Amino acid sequence: MGNFKWYVVWVGDQPGIYDSWEECKLQVDRYPGARYKSYKTRKEAIEAFRGDPSQQMGLLRSIASGLGERPVVNYEAFPEINVCSLAVDAACSGNPGVMEYRGVWVATGEEVFRKGPFPHATNNIGEFLAIVHGLALLQKMRLPDMPIYSDSRTAQAWVRDRHCKTTLQRNSRNAALLDIVARAEAWLANNTYRNRIIKWNTEEWGEIPADFGRK
Repeated sequence: MGNFKWYVVWVGDQPGIYDSWEECKLQVDRYPGARYKSYKTRKEAIEAFRGDPSQQMGLLRSIASGLGERPVVNYEAFPEINVCSLAVDAACSGNPGVMEYRGVWVATGEEVFRKGPFPHATNNIGEFLAIVHGLALLQKMRLPDMPIYSDSRTAQAWVRDRHCKTTLQRNSRNAALLDIVARAEAWLANNTYRNRIIKWNTEEWGEIPADFGRK
């Protein structure tokens, strides 16, 4: 037990905190520019992963400059945003229509997960599934204090109620999707979490980092 270590991955396949070198190695092995470090205690690892604001902004700029993607949010102008967080969003063409959802690390804009496309769905279902997927992921990564940003009040209410209150009728095109919804509801019914789910202030901050950019 004296040699036990915690590993922080800032830049890798899935940034986070890991309790074994084997798990850490999976995230950083052969990952260009991987950034990680070991710590003796979980508390030290959590504090290091969060970092101070100057470290976070420096990391953000260095990664964003190499992505060549859409500009990230100007976090320096909005210090109330917790950059050590996960942002989720969904996009749907039509209602119902083709839907997909994803999650990204707010600090870097790096995509963490992406699911879909689902051929017959709604945007609210996607927003709901994105939040639950994020909660399950953060639980697996042992990040119980990392918040999740979502721009959907409807989806946040559904998660609080542990029930996806969609009126979408089951058919051959959406049966698999509704089975996923049922599994998400079962996860909420059988798990507890303390991650805050925060409403993204789109009007003030701009589009959520997980936005698909299709408006």
